[in-house]
Amino acid sequence: MAEKTMADYLPVKTADYNYTLNITPQRVMPEEGDKKQIVHEYDDGDISVVTVSNASRFDVTVQWTVLDFADAGTIMDLWHDNNKANGRARTFYWQHPLETNVYVVRFMQPLTRVDAAGLPDHKEIQRIRLRVEGKQA
Repeated sequence: MAEKTMADYLPVKTADYNYTLNITPQRVMPEEGDKKQIVHEYDDGDISVVTVSNASRFDVTVQWTVLDFADAGTIMDLWHDNNKANGRARTFYWQHPLETNVYVVRFMQPLTRVDAAGLPDHKEIQRIRLRVEGKQA
């Protein structure tokens, strides 16, 4: 059986901004899968789950520890430009570096850029979470 990926559980979707981020992260990429559910835990230890939606959702955390100014600027511009991702407001495409899949994602937390100590011509972008909302057709 072939390995399952996020794409197996996500709908086909079109991004709000037609751009594909394909700068490969240099750290591990935790991939958290979840469903919209409410969990009730009772005093006797029993658990009841109310499923609000059967749709799966995923968050991927990416981090770039060494970026040249051009790549760091591309990511910063994508986050801040009102006509691009506009912070968390708009979705865009993201090329998963270990798969052939292109996903529709949005930023889910603020962007933090850091001057890379010992590397004066480089920047670091701290961990940032991407909400994976779908897959590209």
